[in-house]
Amino acid sequence: MFDSARTSWVLFLVVCLHGSALALAQDAQVVEALRLGAGAMHEGKPEEAERYFRQVITTAPQLPVGYLDLGLALLKEGKPADAVESLRHSLALDPSQRGVHLFLGITSYQLNKLDDARTALKEELQQDATNTEALTWLGIVELGAGNADAAVGPLDEAARLSPKDVDILDYRAKAHSQVAAESYARMQQIDPDSWHVHRALAQNFADLGKTPEAIGEYRVAIEKQPGNPDLYEALGNLYQQVSQFDDAIHAYEQEVKLSPNNAIALYNLGKIDVERGDPAAGVALLRKAAPLLAHPAPGYFYLGLGLVKLNQNEEAVNWLEKSLASAPSDFVKRSAYFQLARVYQRLHRQADADKALANLKAMKVSEQNPAQP
Repeated sequence: MFDSARTSWVLFLVVCLHGSALALAQDAQVVEALRLGAGAMHEGKPEEAERYFRQVITTAPQLPVGYLDLGLALLKEGKPADAVESLRHSLALDPSQRGVHLFLGITSYQLNKLDDARTALKEELQQDATNTEALTWLGIVELGAGNADAAVGPLDEAARLSPKDVDILDYRAKAHSQVAAESYARMQQIDPDSWHVHRALAQNFADLGKTPEAIGEYRVAIEKQPGNPDLYEALGNLYQQVSQFDDAIHAYEQEVKLSPNNAIALYNLGKIDVERGDPAAGVALLRKAAPLLAHPAPGYFYLGLGLVKLNQNEEAVNWLEKSLASAPSDFVKRSAYFQLARVYQRLHRQADADKALANLKAMKVSEQNPAQP
């Protein structure tokens, strides 16, 4: 009955809470029942665990963790209504317990009592604002209630705290996507012919791989908002995708007129010049753009490539090596090794050329056999 993405964490918390229970319980019979109940939960036997935890609350009715553990067993059995009753009894005995509001929120969500779930999860976050599980479940509850705007905040925070949790990122993406869809729908209602709407349509066409349609919508957006450099950049990128390089150059040049130090536009213009046979012009642009790029490896590579074409081999080596030292993509890495092997040979650095070729071959082998380390 748990959300599958969060089950492992829940079971881990059961163990932690059970440890606390043992520390608090004084009666040997209670301690033994708690231990046996935890063991049954470990073994995936919640029905057996329930029996032990009922012994605990009968023997020690004032022990909060007895009701907590019973509630968790009932929740695992798929008895959310009974679990809620037990969890609330635990909170009545000790409102300061950590984790109980979280489970109460999860259980209320399963019962489709979204207001109760929201309240419980916010109580948990009052106790610990960095509880990623409570933040995530609050986001899930808000999504379930159709409140994508309210889901974004807690899910953004959960993603910040656990940036590698794929499940959190998935829920976060859903929330942002719903907010975006709602925003675009409102924009279309308010002004269906605004540049905002045409840009949104262009982005949607681009995501669907409908490049000509996307280009058309960006052109309409630019007609209505000619002073927006971002629109020219997006248009230039699409023109590059379909090899309409003259049109791409024109779009990036318009972007540079509006934003003279725009590193992305300068990089794209320089890259196109280098690739299309004007390396001197490209190198001049890339010298300006590369140090300004947030991810400079491509800029360094194309600067190095332009210098190779100008036969300025010593400096070309420097930039190609810098591209490899700047977290490059596999494409840039592969291309840089290939160019370095050629330039090293021109400079009579055979050992370095052999090493670059060996690295290039190793990449190809790794790509052909991805399972191998």
